[in-house]
Amino acid sequence: MSEQPVEVSRLGVIRRLTRLADADGFFCVAALDHPENYLALFDTDVGRVPHATVVASKLELAATLAGHASALLLDPVWSLGQAIATGVLPGDVGVIAPIEMLSYEPEHAPGWGVAPVLRPGWTPAMMARLGVDGVKLILFYRTELAEAAAAQRKLVAELARDCHDDDLPLVIEPIWYPLDGEDPADDAVQQRRVRAIVDSAAEFAGLGADILKVQFPGAVGSAAGRASATAAARDLDAGLDVPWVLLSEGAGFEAFAVQMQIVAKAGASGYIAGRAVWGDAVGDLPDDVRRAGLARAAERLATLNEIVRRHGKPWTSHAPRPAIATVATALSPTWYTSYGA
Repeated sequence: MSEQPVEVSRLGVIRRLTRLADADGFFCVAALDHPENYLALFDTDVGRVPHATVVASKLELAATLAGHASALLLDPVWSLGQAIATGVLPGDVGVIAPIEMLSYEPEHAPGWGVAPVLRPGWTPAMMARLGVDGVKLILFYRTELAEAAAAQRKLVAELARDCHDDDLPLVIEPIWYPLDGEDPADDAVQQRRVRAIVDSAAEFAGLGADILKVQFPGAVGSAAGRASATAAARDLDAGLDVPWVLLSEGAGFEAFAVQMQIVAKAGASGYIAGRAVWGDAVGDLPDDVRRAGLARAAERLATLNEIVRRHGKPWTSHAPRPAIATVATALSPTWYTSYGA
């Protein structure tokens, strides 16, 4: 086996990727960064939901899931600072934070304002100071909208540079959504969706993303659908030189578990999952119902972890470790004096 080069300039990124993964190299991430759609589980009029109610709910959920996750995805409004301050976020669990500010528009597809808006005053440098291990950006991305897509690509390239200046890995989540006149049930539209998922992952990896958080490239409702999705997931993996993970995208847990097995076998390095895991544990629920939902959420993470560890590809396969002799040569006795300069 040939020796691997030492990426001296990326040692901080590699260290943080290691913290985000479990000991076997898999990203088992529970997503709790949901904004107004989380509040809507308590009241459809999200303006009536008290801030303290959401904080308490997210901290309870984080405390339950932290023991089963390699990392948590936490928002800066209701959960990140609060989890650090209270100790709900353990020292051995990584943390990813979103940099975008989503505008919830439930009456529109895909449910959010599609133009990316970075949260004012919330920078990669600030996240690094807080001990965050990764920055996440969601993009509602259609290449057919040429001007908007070009602006999004520029944003990702610039954000990747900013993140890497602070040794922060960047997680990009490109979301395909139907344009006016497109029927998601139409076979031709479904095929375009799958192609777009595969192509956009490679595109954003080339612009500096360190992890791709991707939609499932197909459907699992039939044997033919699962076979087609398997082929697409293999194409996706073949086009990437960085790790990728699956997002749950509102799927029911049973369907998501099937999706996870398909993509893990194709080369995925894990998942970043939200409502598919904890959707029935959040809201204005009786205590016994909520506690049962929390227990199920923990069991669901354990199930996903088993699938990923049995079938997936560790993220380190994209960055093989160099031999000891190589680092002894590549890292001089004074390498650290110029690191980041």
